Amino acid sequence: MSPRFRFGRRKSPDVTGVAAPPAPPVSDLRLQHKLGLLRSSDLFSELDDRQMGHVEEMTVMTHAERGRLIYAQGETSEALFLLKRGKVHIYRISPDGRKLLTAVVEPGTLFGNMAFTGTTMQDGFAEAVEDSTLCVMSRHDIEDLVKEYPSVGIRLLDTVSRKVRELEARLEEGLLRDMPSRVAAALLRLREHQGSDSVAITHQELADNLGTYRETVTHTLGDLRERNLIALRRGCIEIIDRQALSDLVASEARRG
Repeated sequence: MSPRFRFGRRKSPDVTGVAAPPAPPVSDLRLQHKLGLLRSSDLFSELDDRQMGHVEEMTVMTHAERGRLIYAQGETSEALFLLKRGKVHIYRISPDGRKLLTAVVEPGTLFGNMAFTGTTMQDGFAEAVEDSTLCVMSRHDIEDLVKEYPSVGIRLLDTVSRKVRELEARLEEGLLRDMPSRVAAALLRLREHQGSDSVAITHQELADNLGTYRETVTHTLGDLRERNLIALRRGCIEIIDRQALSDLVASEARRG
């Protein structure tokens, strides 16, 4: 397991074959807070109070202050993190020393290194860029959850499918050579991921996402704004004309 965090459930799993007793009433404020954070995840949305009590016993909630590495390149342990609050950057370092941002993790998102869930970070880093609260699960925890609660497995399949779509989109972006079309494609991908025309990302994050320089992205965004395709807000980019952005990407793809 990763030396950075404590894993494992607080109570030993039942090995007698006898069904576990109902979870006790929740009275502790810290426990209520943890359950509230867990309930906010789609992963556990279909579980009732008793089942959520068992999930609480099987998981560990931890905190990572801003700037803390949650996962580092070369670590081989299997762990899955569910971000509840804050923000995490997942990135790689290129041979010339540039940071390539592969994901901006927002609350409610799963990430980590666990092959059967379709998440991997063996070649990258995960860093808290804001003070963050995370739910930490081992492979054993996840396997037990999927066996006991099939709805969790279905939600995990949804997560894997979404990651495959995002990977396909990024591969297509990599074929684009024109910077405006690359920025447009990235904005459309992030729009789909976040489910909003207001894409929460900074210029630096977008530059790291594309493996280029902030100045290049800022200049390109200014050009797209002049064409009335986007609007620039503090901490986000508002998509005004989604169809025009799509046409820009399609036109470059045809030329490529």
